[in-house]
Amino acid sequence: MSKSSAAKKARRKKRVSTRNSRWMPAEVHADLEAVTELDALLIDRGWEFDEEFSNAEVVSWFYPPSAAEIDDESREPVTRMWLTNSEEQHVLLVGTGPDDHDYVFTHDELVESLDELEAYRAGDPLPASG
Repeated sequence: MSKSSAAKKARRKKRVSTRNSRWMPAEVHADLEAVTELDALLIDRGWEFDEEFSNAEVVSWFYPPSAAEIDDESREPVTRMWLTNSEEQHVLLVGTGPDDHDYVFTHDELVESLDELEAYRAGDPLPASG
């Protein structure tokens, strides 16, 4: 094998090994893409990414316009959304407490319900969706 062929083969081997180290399974890529799209939608609508409650297993956002002065620390001071997988989004409404349920949505259901969730304020009748 000539020197140029050996060099070419070495470059290709390096390129392939680098590509393989960055490769991710299709389902992981799809989940990442779905979360990225959801993040863009929420940020455009005024939600903020919640670094305090987000980690490697949970991604969380909150809706600042829903914030309320709530003296009881066991109640949510703001409407909050989180997900642990891209197929199921959870929402806790401002003012809800430990005995209240979270709303669970698919992506499409969430998109359809965002106006109602964003309009909710502490003390309002609870939305029927979710």
